Amino acid sequence: MATPTGLTPVTDFDLRLLRVFKTIVEEQGLKAAQAALGVGLPTISKQLSDLEARFGVRLCQRGRQRFELTPEGEIIYKAVVDLFAGLGKFESEVAQVRHGSRGEIRIGVMDNTISDPRSPLVGALGGLEGSDLHMRLSILDPESIEQRVLDGRLDIGIVPVYRKRPGLEYRTIYREQMLLYCGRAHPLFDARSGSGEIDLEGFAFVKHGYVIDAGVEGGALPATTGATAWQVEAVAILIMTGRFLGYLPEHYATPLVRDGLLCQLRCARGGYQSDVAAVFKPITMRSSALNRLLRSLEHRQAMIPGQMLATAEPHHL
Repeated sequence: MATPTGLTPVTDFDLRLLRVFKTIVEEQGLKAAQAALGVGLPTISKQLSDLEARFGVRLCQRGRQRFELTPEGEIIYKAVVDLFAGLGKFESEVAQVRHGSRGEIRIGVMDNTISDPRSPLVGALGGLEGSDLHMRLSILDPESIEQRVLDGRLDIGIVPVYRKRPGLEYRTIYREQMLLYCGRAHPLFDARSGSGEIDLEGFAFVKHGYVIDAGVEGGALPATTGATAWQVEAVAILIMTGRFLGYLPEHYATPLVRDGLLCQLRCARGGYQSDVAAVFKPITMRSSALNRLLRSLEHRQAMIPGQMLATAEPHHL
């Protein structure tokens, strides 16, 4: 069948540009979208310009002070949301056909969570009703997990919550203890056992790339950001160079402290707690497999002694 005049088929390249546009809108600007997309501002600007050229309309007004969709941009954004929701539903239904009655669940998990005894994930996966469910598990950074859940490429993600993205639901499943560490080559390593307050002024920090709340890192500490990383292990590597201070989950850092590679810095801003949540689409878009996993997470949660649920806001110690 011939393509109607004035229309061209949607290509894979178009889909990539549309994902970029969707992220820009949800992050409220090109600059804010850099962390979510993992690329620089010039690349994002070019991709948006390419999409505008493709449609022949201006999609948004952008500048240093404001970001605003044009009327055409509003229409196309709503169509993009529907498009990716439809793609996610299509992929789910295809998976259902491929696996027959078994069904499939696509899960994204942040790295290095397996050592946290408070996490109910392993028990929940092991305790899923029946044994006929095909699981696809990916280890990704939190930004990528949320984006893939939004796009319909994942059914559910497990992420630390520092903000809530529109279009997603967040259900807190446990709280992770974050503490401040330095490596043994750092000048503060020998100050770890001191009884007085440690002066953090002038020392560079590793920033977690997905943490945007200045009340948790950076702005809450008399320090500068000297490096950025999106995975726990990447943060640990940079801390171990001796050049940076940084926050790590206590459960992950404990063996490194035991081996003398890291030390915990006990000071006024030496730690905070972060909620970890299951993130997924609203109820109308949930598959039966996803609902099974949510029930299993809830059941496993109740079995973990001392499990505390909290709001989605991080809390300082």
